[in-house]
Amino acid sequence: DFPNVMVVSAALPVQSVQDFIAYARSRPQGVNFGSTGVGTSIHLTGELFKLRTGLEMTHVPYRGAGGSSTDLRSGQIQVIFDNLP
Repeated sequence: DFPNVMVVSAALPVQSVQDFIAYARSRPQGVNFGSTGVGTSIHLTGELFKLRTGLEMTHVPYRGAGGSSTDLRSGQIQVIFDNLP
């Protein structure tokens, strides 16, 4: 078992999960979320978050955490889900 975390871009005007949900709902095109690949537990965490919140989010798969972290900092994606080691 590994706990999962949600990491939001520091550029977003949010301070909590509820703030993020409100932010994402206010975006008609939705937001982008990154994961470490299609079908990974991280990808499925994002999909479950979408399902439970009803948000429109586009999955952007990466070959590891490095690329998603870089794109999160640059604003290409707004949120990533990851495992804590």
